[in-house]
Amino acid sequence: MATRGSGHANREATPGRQARPARRAATISFLVLVGSLAALAVLLLDRGMNGEDPARQLAASTAAATETPATAEVEATPTTAATAAADAPDTPTTASTPAMAPKVRYSGELPGELTGSENLEPATEGEDLIFLSEGEGEYRLVRRYYVPVVAMGTGVDSLTQTQVEDLASGAITDWSEVGGIAGPVRAFAIVRGRGSTALPFEPVSPERSFATYRELLAAMTLDSGAWAFVPIEKLLPTVTAVAVGEVDIVRGRGDTREWLYVEAVAILPLTEEGRATAEAIVEEHSEPLPEAVTVIATGDILQSRCSLTQIRATGDWGAALRGPVGEYLASADLTLGSIDGSIQDIAEPLGCFSHVNLSSPPEVIEALTLSGFDEVTVATNHVFDCGAEPCGAAAFLRTIQLLEEAGIAVVGGGENLAEALAPAIFEVGGTTFGVLGFDDVAAYFLEAGVDRPGTAPLDDDYSEENAAGEPAFFRPASELGLERFRATVRALADEVDVVIVQVQTGTEDTHDPSPRSIKALRAAVEEGAALVVGNQAHHVQAIEPGGDAFIAYALGNFIYDQTRLEGHMQGYLLEATFWGARLVNLRFAPYVIEDLYRPVFAEGEVRAKILNDVFEASMRLAEGQ
Repeated sequence: MATRGSGHANREATPGRQARPARRAATISFLVLVGSLAALAVLLLDRGMNGEDPARQLAASTAAATETPATAEVEATPTTAATAAADAPDTPTTASTPAMAPKVRYSGELPGELTGSENLEPATEGEDLIFLSEGEGEYRLVRRYYVPVVAMGTGVDSLTQTQVEDLASGAITDWSEVGGIAGPVRAFAIVRGRGSTALPFEPVSPERSFATYRELLAAMTLDSGAWAFVPIEKLLPTVTAVAVGEVDIVRGRGDTREWLYVEAVAILPLTEEGRATAEAIVEEHSEPLPEAVTVIATGDILQSRCSLTQIRATGDWGAALRGPVGEYLASADLTLGSIDGSIQDIAEPLGCFSHVNLSSPPEVIEALTLSGFDEVTVATNHVFDCGAEPCGAAAFLRTIQLLEEAGIAVVGGGENLAEALAPAIFEVGGTTFGVLGFDDVAAYFLEAGVDRPGTAPLDDDYSEENAAGEPAFFRPASELGLERFRATVRALADEVDVVIVQVQTGTEDTHDPSPRSIKALRAAVEEGAALVVGNQAHHVQAIEPGGDAFIAYALGNFIYDQTRLEGHMQGYLLEATFWGARLVNLRFAPYVIEDLYRPVFAEGEVRAKILNDVFEASMRLAEGQ
């Protein structure tokens, strides 16, 4: 479990290739054995040609190897062994000469990576393996991986192999044909130099060609409708990397040996020696794939009011997240949420009628634990709610206590300001992630003090907003002071590899972020945050992709009973992929809330509509910069 300000949660990252050393050792042992047997055969043949009986020599050699010498009656000590080694003659005897491993014979052009290899020789006849510059072999020496990428605004994140081929040939002309948002397909590619040819999987007739991949990716704006193949190492989080079939090499999913989009040398073994050598070559010289870490964040979680009534009626406290959505959350290396109401056993939560006292019993935590939540922010505006009777900070503090007892780290609130501002720190696969939470919706009256429980305030000082007599999040951005916020993010960026910031901010029932939200979330990126997630709008809002950071202004309700507007029942899960400290890819998983409490993945036109709400708001934001 991660606790605030500490690195107590060590999550396991994607398993590494732990079998490599054992496989390489087995290969080497096999080659040495083959070489030793060959040397023995040559020796016996030579003696046979000199008139000696090979069978007798073999028997004598076997007897000499197994006979116990008389001097072995006294057990050798380390000192005795060292003395014997020191007394040994400098000239090696025939018995101590290491046997030379037989050469592995090959045909075809030797890959440059293997130049100088001592156990490979060109075959005049009877080759052990063949190197193929084209075609398929049983093994591949991969020199470079390529990934199909699409503009985020297409709404596409997976394709079949046939769909990729049809895009490349021009047979598919609109993104709606592959489950995306309607719009024309535009193929981009790199200008190939003299003497070089396009890769076999690239677009046949690209609409635009670029001198560099940097220029190509810069042109793939949100609304460009573009797609292209790029080398995996050039990938940026401004575009969406596409999974093909069951394989996603960016996120580390599926059997990467089935990935077709590579520059590689095929190797066809013809003998067992050739097979063993091919395996060793692939293990030693193929370009390795990065180890991926996935982070998934959710919108507002409120298992209260009518949602609570519906959950109770199922008889299953985990019902809200039991199923595909919960399984998806649990698949992440880090799962982050936003608790917008209290969880407590001090007073009975109110039921399914119109009110805004949003509280839940401790049992609702089961949904969070079964779906693998690692962290939640309580820097929200209903965490002090306590049923019919107010109970001060008791419900708020009990919420924190219950979540931490369940193994879920809490940020954005505490017994005092220092606790409220403290991060949760996780280590995943050798990379440290630090998470912070802040509130700008109710912090003007719920903020923590030096010795007062409360939430982490976004503003340095809410006195100006309070004097205006209206909620702070309605006030202009000019009144929002961010010196403490900036310093807190900056300090964490100096401590960990990746900073993630969650902020409760903005106005409700709109897809467009407020000026205060924009000012705050951009400031987090300026101070070193890689991923910034806002909430509070009860609608999905705009995104801002960057070369090394990403802002999502609001993900929408996740578990909540609001139904007044269509947008209240829609949202998306945000998935971010990191290679070490580097953010490389984002995915959006839209859902709808069914039966007032249960998020279910959206499909077809509904999925496209939710994503389109996000992307259209994003383009409005970009135009208004």
